Amino acid sequence: MDSEFNPALAVGAGILRLPNEILLEVLQLLDPADPGIFALSTSCRRLHYLVLPIYLAGYGIPDAPTLASQDLTLLPGQLDVLGALQTALFLSNSSLKHIACSFSLNSARPAYHSRNLDGFFRHIRKLAGFLSILERVDEVTLDFKDLNFWVIGESIGVLESWNSAISALLDVILERHCQTLKVEGGMFMVHPSQFQRKPQALATVKRRSVIYDVGRRIGSAFVGKADAQPIFDSGKPQGGLRTFNIHSRVLLLHPCFSWTMAALSASPNLTSLSIIRVEIPERSWDDILTSIHVPTLEYLSIDLRSKIRPAALDQFLARHPLLTTLNLGRDLAPLAEGDVASKDCLRNLTNLSASPTYVRFLLADKRVAPAVRNVRLLVKVTSHATFDAASINETLAPCHVRLDSGHGVQLTLVIMVDYPSSHWAGFFAEEAHDNGSSSAPSPRRGANPDPLRCARALEMVSTRPSNAFEALALRWLPSFPALKALSFSGCLVNAHFDYNALSFVRCVRDACPNVRTVTLDGRVYDAVAVGMDGPLSWM
Repeated sequence: MDSEFNPALAVGAGILRLPNEILLEVLQLLDPADPGIFALSTSCRRLHYLVLPIYLAGYGIPDAPTLASQDLTLLPGQLDVLGALQTALFLSNSSLKHIACSFSLNSARPAYHSRNLDGFFRHIRKLAGFLSILERVDEVTLDFKDLNFWVIGESIGVLESWNSAISALLDVILERHCQTLKVEGGMFMVHPSQFQRKPQALATVKRRSVIYDVGRRIGSAFVGKADAQPIFDSGKPQGGLRTFNIHSRVLLLHPCFSWTMAALSASPNLTSLSIIRVEIPERSWDDILTSIHVPTLEYLSIDLRSKIRPAALDQFLARHPLLTTLNLGRDLAPLAEGDVASKDCLRNLTNLSASPTYVRFLLADKRVAPAVRNVRLLVKVTSHATFDAASINETLAPCHVRLDSGHGVQLTLVIMVDYPSSHWAGFFAEEAHDNGSSSAPSPRRGANPDPLRCARALEMVSTRPSNAFEALALRWLPSFPALKALSFSGCLVNAHFDYNALSFVRCVRDACPNVRTVTLDGRVYDAVAVGMDGPLSWM
């Protein structure tokens, strides 16, 4: 067989006279990823429907015609197939449930060349082109975890190329009625002089740049209006973006920062916003919080290794009265002792996850978040930050009454243990100064109340199991008499063996008679049945 396959000659030679069964037998002899196969699929409608699925299968898409309303995941090595997908007549005007694309670019690599960046932008544009043929896509995930790009060593004009490519893709995503947009990862470095430091006040911003067309389609009446202006109709839902997960610094640095802020304001049905695992200059966070105004927001998660000014956080929360669930991650820098949220704030909040100073910030005044029913207290323990129960109780003393279960609040203590070794030495503050005393530390300091004793559930997650964990847990858990449920992940060595799990659950039940369930690495055990020497029981 001739190594150079010419589809035009093949068609001219009468290939269309063959039945489909024979054509398929012939095509199986060829490399399905051969560009000639794709060229043949463009020659006529019959061959398009017959041959293109074979070509796509060569890129790991085995049943392309059934993609409609399904999931599509493309890794960096598969992105070249996007051009072929854009020609697929069997996908035109159809819908995808979810598309996830992973991109790869490393400007720090010794062999890096500008053509690598050109290839990255080409894939971005091809994805936009493919999405443009669809009627809608419900969920989109852009994975930039393998992106490492330093603009500092590049021409400043490169930023405009980023702006053009990324913003155009994001515009198309919103135009396809995407309801959930996730942007994850990526190391994107720009010079401090390129940061957008002082964005204009939200009420006066003129958004006629990167997403003007999208904003106009969604409803120009919603863009650039004053804070007090209603931005959505209380009648029938209009569709559009509802969940936006910003887990990448790419969207929060210039040049994409403006697009992100405009998209948030131009999404009248956005109810869930997540900003986590993003590292940008600390001074930028006040600008970000000041720029975000989404009155429809109900679920918010912010998990950053950064410092947020209490005034900026307070004003942000006041602008979002519909919040019902708020997660302020354990890595946020602690607040000062006198910081308290504004009165009559967060009237609808029912679920709160935060570290001790933020719980105090929101619950010290009973007029703030009066409807809270579930509080997850987040504590991070490392070799440099021990578990200091007395200090936590002192921090939470102003809201002790509200954390009492008698007021209808379910308090869950969540501990993340991040130790480089499995010894867990100095877990408690008392041990750090007591050379590892074996006595159980007391949560009480002086006459202060003990909010931690109100905890009804305990969740502990460790980066590595410890041989010392079982002994530590058994002498520590009795300090929390209200515990009903325990969950341990990555803490106990050999927890997957039934005998070890059974023994540990029985010991926990003896130390804490009120505990009813114990979860070990995802398996839930009935502590009551196990404590009565019954058979091993999981739920």
